[in-house]
Amino acid sequence: MLSHVSYRLLSVVVMFTLAICGSFGQSAQAQESVALKGVAVFEGEGMLFQVGDQQAYFVGGYVGVMVVGNDKEALNAATMVCPATMEINLETLVQSGHGRCILTDKDDNKVYAKWTCSGTPAHCKGAFTFTGGTGKFKGIWGINEFFVKTDVLAFQQTGEPGMVKRAAAGEAVWPEITYQLPSR
Repeated sequence: MLSHVSYRLLSVVVMFTLAICGSFGQSAQAQESVALKGVAVFEGEGMLFQVGDQQAYFVGGYVGVMVVGNDKEALNAATMVCPATMEINLETLVQSGHGRCILTDKDDNKVYAKWTCSGTPAHCKGAFTFTGGTGKFKGIWGINEFFVKTDVLAFQQTGEPGMVKRAAAGEAVWPEITYQLPSR
């Protein structure tokens, strides 16, 4: 999990990124479709297994902060926890992966999502789908395109053949986040 210092550093980086990208979005209303832009900075770690001559399999998770819209947008500053798996070609670095995310707002309302992406560590493109939620996000749904850039920070040998611990950091960008909530 993120330490207090890491969380504050991620918050500063996300706010700086939003300042460069401009202002975003509008507030969510229960009967409206919402469209806005978003970004998240994350850290992750997990295990990387060599499962073939030029093939690796990553199992791990990422934590970070999603920033969308302005301070009044319901998903702004939601924390993210995302378990993930990735298949990686060690020769070409082409990868494909999938996972889930749990976004939690400041009032402990949750949004559940699933994602897929394929590409390279510098540009993994895919779909991010809202699948449900709790509290004010109950019944949320929407499918969104997103891009992920991941930088590997460190590898550590585990002592087990073919298995390495990996730490990474990155950024996810949603050019447009759309979602709908059912009428209340």
